[in-house]
Amino acid sequence: MERTDEQIDALRAGRPQHRNPVQRDTVTWLRTGAETGGEHALLHVEVEPGGEVLAHYHRRFGMRLRVLEGTLRVQVGHVVRDLAAGGEVEVPQEHVFRWKNPAGTPARFVVELRPAHEGFEKGLVALYGLARDGRARRDGRPKSLLRTALLIQWTDINLPGIYRWLGPVLRVLAGVARRRGIDRELEDRYCG
Repeated sequence: MERTDEQIDALRAGRPQHRNPVQRDTVTWLRTGAETGGEHALLHVEVEPGGEVLAHYHRRFGMRLRVLEGTLRVQVGHVVRDLAAGGEVEVPQEHVFRWKNPAGTPARFVVELRPAHEGFEKGLVALYGLARDGRARRDGRPKSLLRTALLIQWTDINLPGIYRWLGPVLRVLAGVARRRGIDRELEDRYCG
């Protein structure tokens, strides 16, 4: 992930950007798992002042975040740190984390996922598409419970606290969503 700003800008050139008006950020996949043989994926994020992702964790991959510009407040477990340009943080698998731009100026950062996770890649694009289409709640979740369950399964986004116990219910609902063709609908509309 040791790339210069110029290298990152070159990687961003010509790649689709996906804006989430609810989270107030824009993501660009710089490298996908398909491009790296599944070894890793690289994501560029631009976040407006006040933009944030709420607490969650991933079971199937870890992440490393590096701030390029601005300030990013990152919580990993119980530790909260404000990172300035050049600051990095490791997010191991199964560790609850969240991030927020607490400053009055935009922030930019890159996220490396190891290993890459195809479901996270397509699920994030679909989630951002639903938000753009006004089909997401104020906390970023899709308004449809079936879409929420399916995207949680795709992306390996797991919610802490009492939500941990909803895992079996969400797996059943994701199966219902697949039987109803919601997976194909999301892929066709947002990932095609």
